[in-house]
Amino acid sequence: MNTCPNCGHKVAEQDTVCPTCGFNLKKYQEDFFVKEDADSKPVSRKAYRKENKQSQPSNQNNVVQKMITWIHTNSTIVFLLGVFLLIVMSFSRSLGWIAFLALLVWLFIVCDRADKIERYTADQRLTEQINQTGSHLFNSVEENSQKFRSQSKKFQESHPKVEDRVEKVKEVKTRRFSYIQLSVVLTAFISLVVLFSGSGAAVAGSFYSEKMSISKVLLSLAGRLISSGQTVVYALIFYLVWLLLIVFPIVIIYNVFKNTKKSQWISFIFSLIETIFLIYIVFKMSSTVRANTGIFKQLTSQLITYAVSVGASTYFLILASVMTTGLSGYNLFNKNHRFDEK
Repeated sequence: MNTCPNCGHKVAEQDTVCPTCGFNLKKYQEDFFVKEDADSKPVSRKAYRKENKQSQPSNQNNVVQKMITWIHTNSTIVFLLGVFLLIVMSFSRSLGWIAFLALLVWLFIVCDRADKIERYTADQRLTEQINQTGSHLFNSVEENSQKFRSQSKKFQESHPKVEDRVEKVKEVKTRRFSYIQLSVVLTAFISLVVLFSGSGAAVAGSFYSEKMSISKVLLSLAGRLISSGQTVVYALIFYLVWLLLIVFPIVIIYNVFKNTKKSQWISFIFSLIETIFLIYIVFKMSSTVRANTGIFKQLTSQLITYAVSVGASTYFLILASVMTTGLSGYNLFNKNHRFDEK
């Protein structure tokens, strides 16, 4: 050992401590180096293990090693497939497990046939695309922050007498907007969580009792209408309602972050439409007579059969939607709130 592992300065072989920083070289050599005999030089433990590992028999399966290497090498593809499986399992747990097992079988076959595991071009391009998109997003936020700071600095320079007052007002307004924005995003995200989470009530299946969610109910009812030979239009209504319940919160979150007058209007209108629609559906379902009338009679009459399973989830969804509407409206009509120019 010619250099100190702590400070990097040169040391002599007979030194027990580093003359520069006082690091205990003797203890370091005893803890992290081994000697094969008295005359041999110290060998690092890593090199020692690597040299002796080749002579030891290995009971590991080569295909399994290749599979693990493939997962490490193509991590972006693995991540996207994991997200895909989560989405599939939110619709059907059995279909998600089937897809997971099919991917494992495919990976086993690929690794068994491959002589060497290499990174796919698709994984590299996906990684670059995600990197570019994320960098562009954070750079845009940083540019807007810098632009805001430069404008504030110019204003303070042109109005030196009110500099302290501007800092206080800017701090208060920025904090107030952030809380409102976070609240709108949080309630919109809760709507998505409630849509895909079970309410606690269970419906007996062929092998197990399955907790029902609003998303699963809408998709199962649409599939039932198609399998029973009824009009496809009715099934499309279920799929459309399911899609809108997903798209609306995403649109609300996106427009809140844009922070323009137009985007805040869009956020408020979408949230208001969602709230009115959900209240209307629950009002129709509260009576069997009303459920069998109107333009959404097929939707409300079918949902009554699952009213017990998704009752709690429906009310939670309405509550989250009402809170989102109220907060987005406050964010829109608040006089103290400032919007971006673009």
